[in-house]
Amino acid sequence: MMRDDMRKLVLHTKAAEKSGVVIENGEIHEYVIDRPGAEKLTGSIFLGKVERVDQGLDAAFIDIGEERSGFLRKEMVPWCEGKLSTALNVGQKVIVQAIKEPIGNKGAPLTANVTLPGLYTVYQPFAQGKLSISRKLEGEKKAELESWLEQEFDRSEGCIIRTAAGDVAPETVREELRGLRDEWKTMVQKKTNQPRCLWSEPGIPDAFVRKFPATTIQEVLIDEASTSKRLKEKFPSLAERIRWERDVEGNLPVSFSSLQEQIIHPLVELKNGVSLVIEETEAMTVIDVNSHKVKGRSFSNSQALDVNILAAKEIQKQVRLRNLSGIILIDFISMKDESKEKQLLSEMRKLMKEDPTKTNVFGMTRLGLLEMTRKRESASLPSLLAHSKEVNVTDETAVYRLERELLQKREADALMIAVHPRFMDCKKRLLSEPISSKIPQELFVRQDADITGYQIELEGSLDMIREAVQRRGYHVDNLF
Repeated sequence: MMRDDMRKLVLHTKAAEKSGVVIENGEIHEYVIDRPGAEKLTGSIFLGKVERVDQGLDAAFIDIGEERSGFLRKEMVPWCEGKLSTALNVGQKVIVQAIKEPIGNKGAPLTANVTLPGLYTVYQPFAQGKLSISRKLEGEKKAELESWLEQEFDRSEGCIIRTAAGDVAPETVREELRGLRDEWKTMVQKKTNQPRCLWSEPGIPDAFVRKFPATTIQEVLIDEASTSKRLKEKFPSLAERIRWERDVEGNLPVSFSSLQEQIIHPLVELKNGVSLVIEETEAMTVIDVNSHKVKGRSFSNSQALDVNILAAKEIQKQVRLRNLSGIILIDFISMKDESKEKQLLSEMRKLMKEDPTKTNVFGMTRLGLLEMTRKRESASLPSLLAHSKEVNVTDETAVYRLERELLQKREADALMIAVHPRFMDCKKRLLSEPISSKIPQELFVRQDADITGYQIELEGSLDMIREAVQRRGYHVDNLF
C-alpha cells in the first residue's frame, strides 16, 4: 500500500528552461523553473581571497570572483576563537560558501563552515569535529553510526546525519558520506589561483530531487537519458526509481503551458462554488475567500468553518504551487464563534506543516484576517511568468478625456480617430449628443478591436484625411 506522502517528480531538462514538477495524489503541488542566466549563488562553494577585515564589524569582505565581494562574519568561521583578524589576513585564500543571494549593492553573505549535502547526510569539511545525528534516530542504528563516525572522521571534519537516514541501512549512509568526502577532495585539488566558483549544484535536477525525503519519492521521470544516468550515479539509493521517459509532459495532468496559465491567473474556482482571489503586492500577498456563487450565501458558523477548511486546503496548495512567500494575509468567510476560528487556525497550521518550505501561521488579526509568513527562497512563479498588470483607465474616463482633448483649439481641418468597439458603445451610452457638433473640425471615426480606448491617428486638411481613408480602405463614421 502506497504511503499518503508519496510523490512523483517529473523533470524536463532538454530545453534551455528546465522544469521540475511534483505530483502528489494525482495533482501538481509544486512547479520549479530554472532559466539560463538566472543561476543562484546560494549553496555554491568558492575559492575566495580576503580583501579587507573590518575590525569594527568583526567581519571580512571576500573576493569570490563575482561582481560584488561576499561578506563573512566572524561567527561563520568555525576555527576562529578570538577576533576575526587573528584567523584571516588580507590576501589570504579561503574556501567559502554563499548562504544567501546578493541584495541591492550588498554582496552575498558567506560561511566558512562549508557543507556538501546528500540525501541522508551533510558533509562538513571544516566543522572541527562536530558530529550531529538527528534526535529521531535511536537504538542500534544510531549507536552503529556514532561508532563509525568517530573512527572515520578526523578532528577538522564533521557531518550531519539526517532523519531520512533512519529509513535506510547504515551502510547506505556510510557510502553516501564517503562519496561526498571524495567529491570534496576532488574539488579542492583543482588548481586555481584566482577567486572562482569551485562547486555549484544544478537546481534542476540535483537540488530539486534532494529537496524531498528519499523514502517519499515514488518515481523520478527525466526526459534525457544522460541526465538520468548521472542522477542514478549521484543518488544510488534512488537508482531503481529514476527512469528515462522521452515524453515527460505526457505524464502530467496538464501541459506546462496550461499549468503556467493557471498559476498566473488570480482567480481559483473551487468545486463547491467558493473561489479564491490571489493578489500579490510589493509588501504582501492577499488571498480572499469568496462565497458569492454559493446559493443562499448565508452560512451558520459550522457551515462557514466547513467551507473555510476546504478553502484552506486549496490555499495551502496554491501557496506552494505559486511559490508565494513573505507576508500572506487570508480573508476567510467570517465566523463569529471564537472556537471555530481556533479550529480553522489549527487546521491551517496542520496543512502548512506539509509544505517543505518553512511557514509560520501566527493567528487572526483584529480585522479577522489570518496572518502567516513563508520563507522566501526564490521569486514567486507569477512574477517570473507574467508581466505586472498595466494600469488602464476605464472606458468612461477615456470618453470624457477624448471629449476634452477634442474641445481644445486645433489648427487642423479634420481628424481621423480609431476607437475600440467597446469605447464606441460607452460613448453612445454616456454622451447622446455628437462630440462633432461642439468642435470646428470634421471627425472621421473608425472602429479597431486591436487598440485600447482611442487613438488620434491623423490631423490635417479635409482632403488629406479623405485621401488617407480611401487609400487605406477604412470604414469610417462621421457622426460621433
